[in-house]
Amino acid sequence: MNAELKRFLEAKKTNPRLVGDVERHLLSRAPEARSTTVLHPSEMVKKDWCLRASYFALTGATVKKEAPNLRLQSIFDEGHFIHHKWQTWFREMGVLHGQWHCLVCSKDMFATSPVVCLNCGAKSLFLNYSEVTLADSETRIQGHTDGWIKGIGNDCLIEIKSIGAGTLRFEAPDLLAKNEGDVQKAWRSIKRPFNTHLLQGQIYLELMRRMLQPVDEIVFLYELKADQDYMEFTIKADFGMVEEIFEKAKLVCAAVEAKEPLECNIGKKSGCKSCQQFGGEDVA
Repeated sequence: MNAELKRFLEAKKTNPRLVGDVERHLLSRAPEARSTTVLHPSEMVKKDWCLRASYFALTGATVKKEAPNLRLQSIFDEGHFIHHKWQTWFREMGVLHGQWHCLVCSKDMFATSPVVCLNCGAKSLFLNYSEVTLADSETRIQGHTDGWIKGIGNDCLIEIKSIGAGTLRFEAPDLLAKNEGDVQKAWRSIKRPFNTHLLQGQIYLELMRRMLQPVDEIVFLYELKADQDYMEFTIKADFGMVEEIFEKAKLVCAAVEAKEPLECNIGKKSGCKSCQQFGGEDVA
């Protein structure tokens, strides 16, 4: 019996009434699709970003992904809700700029808090915000920022981050330990965006520059899941912080063009978890 089937069958045994069926439903869904033809900033900012794994992804090698269980999916969906809440407020203020999709005519448009669909006239109720896609063809980096704000001072991007115990354990374990595991105390000790968030934001600002868009500021909005407390951090563009990341992206792209796999920069000859997940590929 494979691991995926085992998870599916055990879900009902662990939770015998409704929750077990919900979990089985989630496990039966196909994992959310994510493009493997581009480099994703959220992966590139990690300390264990494997250039070899990115090479295989860009060449179309397949990788097996598991569907998230109930708890993990709940975490994802809670984060999406928090994003939607802030985006709705900015939309109501008339300052949320970006791509919008009309559910009536299925057309997309680029606008700032549109009141109606510019194509069919449908009311704003039927317009979904698609966030802002940022891309650079030279390095094949593509990301999606949570919003583009127009009309409150100079234009800026926004990144909305939901913060919980898991976030702190992953992004700031020292901060959590210093506060004896107390999430509320650790939260009050946050003085700047977490490093991976900071780097991701700088990548977005550089992508905006390469797209010839005059935006050199990103605002991080942190919300604590436990009680909806919030923090705001404003960061100016500083390409020097991410220049090395862009150089690594060029290395990956050059390797793809030459059809020469890169050596794993994390596990070296033995490979690492990221590049070993590409089934059938020799990582030695």
